[in-house]
Amino acid sequence: METFKMCGWPAWVILLFAIMGLGLAALGFLLALLKKPLGGAIVGGVAVLVSLGSIGMGPVGAMRGRAVTDDALSGDYIDASQKAKIREMGYAEADGCKDVGLALGSTPLFASLGALALGLVLHSRKKD
Repeated sequence: METFKMCGWPAWVILLFAIMGLGLAALGFLLALLKKPLGGAIVGGVAVLVSLGSIGMGPVGAMRGRAVTDDALSGDYIDASQKAKIREMGYAEADGCKDVGLALGSTPLFASLGALALGLVLHSRKKD
């Protein structure tokens, strides 16, 4: 939870994408199992993209955090040794966004891939 707080607003975007990806994956499974496998595959594919967006927001949040740290240290009011320590701590906190993105986005990604695969398999069987 502490890493989630340090990430800031990108963590909320990551969470939103993860929830949307999980919901779309569930819809993809449902469609595939309700005899609409092509629809399930399409929704599963969209869910994969949304889930990848969740994972991709992690590095975006890390870059934003590093930029905020650099902006805070841009003045000459802090001596060099303190700047180095603050920059190191700020970058470490910013890199926590990558962990948040990976942690929250991996489950929806795997579920989405499953929905996509199920839809494609059932659609190919339906043709036969």
